[in-house]
Amino acid sequence: MEWKIPLTEPDIGEAEIRAVTDVLHSKWLTMGAVTAEFEKAFASKMNVRHALAVSNCTAALHLANLALGITAGDEVICPDLTFVATANAIRYTGAKVVFADIVSEREPTISPADIEAKITARTKAIAVVHYAGFACLMDEIMEIARQFNLRVIEDCAHAPFARHRFRDGTEKYTGAIGDIGCFSFFGNKNITTGEGGMVTTNDDSLAEKIRLLRSHGMTTLTYERHKGHASEYDVIALGYNYRLDEIRSAIGLCQLEKIDRLNEKRREVYRWYINELADSDKVIVPFSHRDLRQAVCHLMPVFVKEGGEETKLRLRRAGVQTSRHYSPVSTFNIYGEATPPVTARVSEHLLTLPLGPTLSREDVKFIAQQIEG
Repeated sequence: MEWKIPLTEPDIGEAEIRAVTDVLHSKWLTMGAVTAEFEKAFASKMNVRHALAVSNCTAALHLANLALGITAGDEVICPDLTFVATANAIRYTGAKVVFADIVSEREPTISPADIEAKITARTKAIAVVHYAGFACLMDEIMEIARQFNLRVIEDCAHAPFARHRFRDGTEKYTGAIGDIGCFSFFGNKNITTGEGGMVTTNDDSLAEKIRLLRSHGMTTLTYERHKGHASEYDVIALGYNYRLDEIRSAIGLCQLEKIDRLNEKRREVYRWYINELADSDKVIVPFSHRDLRQAVCHLMPVFVKEGGEETKLRLRRAGVQTSRHYSPVSTFNIYGEATPPVTARVSEHLLTLPLGPTLSREDVKFIAQQIEG
């Protein structure tokens, strides 16, 4: 179906096309100098010591769990309202996934109170998801982590360069707050390379583990040997092939240069939605109480009070693409667990509307008109 207003569209221009062509002309396509440049630029912008490019965010999450020593017998708490990869990456290690609830319709991020309620003697870490591009309640979450000596993994798939302002007035980017941050560059993300991801950390020892595990546990890389910096290698860990290639890294560098502009446009679109739907008796707009200057507005979720299927059908007939982020992971057959109560209630009525830097104010007004019927 040809959508009048698609859910989202990537901002890909001539710079990305030239960057890919330059890599092809270089004849070195696998992880090398361009990837190293992308990592350096990402770490510098994030103000973190280490940024390690990987093949996707699922790989990033898996490596994060592995680097923190999470294994069979451990428990990791994560939100039920997330993409399945957040939970699967925990399960890859043999650890148990413990699903926590969200706060409310207006604050659909992981609940600090429910995190604390779910902690047992086996809990090793908390995986938070900065849902829709809005930081979780990190003051409370980091206090809980310190109190119970837990590690914190930040799933930043929705939130590249979102910020959290702490009670003391200091600010940090999401992905630089906990022990490890994990980013996605999938085709619909704020920064896209088609597929791809990044792991960030300020911990040198964790970075070294991740660097080793992402490339077969090898002590030197193919590019280092190609350049004559090494001639041999050893394999000292059971690693994986989670590397990012030069083509995607080249696209990533271009995207990184314009991410502030793209994120600002996303904030503008979110404000338009808030203004159009502020007095709606049909939907609740999450995060309307938040300072949008801190957010990066990846998704446009709304909570439909009633008649969700009718609303979705009306939008579809008008050529407006929608989705739902997300069905609770606990409801999938592979998990089959009880869904936390607020997540169960909210997820049934969630509807994701189009959001992206190409959306116009007229588009948002048209979508709002369809919602109001």
